[in-house]
Amino acid sequence: MTRAHIADPHLITKIKLNQVDQIRQCVGANYCIDRQYQGLDVLCIQNAATSRESTMPHIIEKTSGPIRNVVVVGGGPGGMEAARVSAERGHNVTLLEKGSELGGQITLAAKAPQRDQIAGITRWFALELARLGVDIQFNTEANADSILALNPDVVILAVGGTPFITQNPKWGGEDGMVVSSWDILNGDVEPGKNVLVYDTICEFSGMSVADYLASKGSLVELVTDDIKPGAAVGGTTFPTYYRSLYQQEVIMTSDMMLEEVYREGDKFVAVLENEYTGQKEERVVDQVVVENGITPSEALYYALKEGSVNKGRSILKRNTTPSHSPALLSTTKPTGKGTCCSVSVIAFLSVIPTQQFTMRYVFVRTSKPKFEVLQGSRRAALRSPDRR
Repeated sequence: MTRAHIADPHLITKIKLNQVDQIRQCVGANYCIDRQYQGLDVLCIQNAATSRESTMPHIIEKTSGPIRNVVVVGGGPGGMEAARVSAERGHNVTLLEKGSELGGQITLAAKAPQRDQIAGITRWFALELARLGVDIQFNTEANADSILALNPDVVILAVGGTPFITQNPKWGGEDGMVVSSWDILNGDVEPGKNVLVYDTICEFSGMSVADYLASKGSLVELVTDDIKPGAAVGGTTFPTYYRSLYQQEVIMTSDMMLEEVYREGDKFVAVLENEYTGQKEERVVDQVVVENGITPSEALYYALKEGSVNKGRSILKRNTTPSHSPALLSTTKPTGKGTCCSVSVIAFLSVIPTQQFTMRYVFVRTSKPKFEVLQGSRRAALRSPDRR
């Protein structure tokens, strides 16, 4: 029950109040324990307030300011949290999701053999958004005109990004020479018989796609330019992956960089270079999968930025207190609705939920800057008590 209370410290109270459906259940990610073993503060993969109670309350109070119309674009972890917090504050919230279900990359990550429990995060969010009356519009790809047609006071862009397989032109990402882990896990691309997975991130995503491919019968070599595959996966978690990968005879190769991929007949040749000696090796395979992180989708943000009151900036107060709950909005009421000039745009540009929901962000606010700029995770930004 220790991890259960890390995920939701109000678990017992909610049982007593017959609020069982509101309990945020532990999904067994072990992010908390892995951090403890590293000598870091114990955080939760899904509850941002855990260990941050001095500045970030678990219980969100209603706003004492005006009620806003909030439009959230993107139903991934960032968008769901933004919608939840806004609704808890008492604002009117519309969430636009271009797909047919919530979850974003959580849904993607949960398709891997060792990560299915992570889908519980989305289930909890879905229940909470329904309870709070958030208007969720599925199969809706937002653009600037459709967003403004909803007469928002605040727009929150949590549109995520796309796999960054084009960083090295020699990989042939734009020519279909390599595919991403998303392509494999989504089922958009069938697993090859003999597959090389190149992982530059060394977290859950590369290990997960290798495990997934092996479980589908592929012969897999997992290559990384780091000291070992999964180097950034926590100490309580990577043994589970290693056990599975070794049992499925996955070859694990470290200290090798993917320099180039070229076609030879119906095969692909992956050119690897040793990070230390420069010695090159080649692998002849049926498929090359690259896990190289995510590049943010920024087009919608820039489409709204120039016309907004705050011009793409957000000012957040550093010193916060738990006496107020988070709010996403400025303290100044916009002068009108339905035009970009009265809209606050908050953009979450990149999310990697395969381990934690940290985002690179750019904020826009509706009022004149009067606080210090806070550099940090989107969690702190979402929960700044001075943004009513």
